[in-house]
Amino acid sequence: MGSVVALAEFRQSIEKKDVRPSRRERPKISGGEIWGRNYNEVEAIVFGLLKIRDIVAYHTGSHDQAFDHLCLSGLAAAYNIDEMGPLKLKAAIKPIKEWILDEMTEDNKRDMSWALVIVDLIEKSPVK
Repeated sequence: MGSVVALAEFRQSIEKKDVRPSRRERPKISGGEIWGRNYNEVEAIVFGLLKIRDIVAYHTGSHDQAFDHLCLSGLAAAYNIDEMGPLKLKAAIKPIKEWILDEMTEDNKRDMSWALVIVDLIEKSPVK
């Protein structure tokens, strides 16, 4: 009989839980952290692409697989910059910039502008 009571309590606890997804925490955007990086280094490019991914996911409500694929393409181009050259990186970054511009609204333009700044820094920084 004890297990029946426990099962009933478990069902009640599940019914009481809020099934709505919790709102993502707003990504921390620091101008000093963004401007203070050297975007001709792969580590800074990785930081920038992950920050962009977090910003876009926050404002769209979820991580989009297509956008994640674009970010992974950018990461691959950054890691293979010695073999493929900076033009491949710029070609991989361009669709990310276009995606950000498409998602920009009046409400999220401040954060999305930071994402565009990061993209521009990655795209226009001289690569070693």
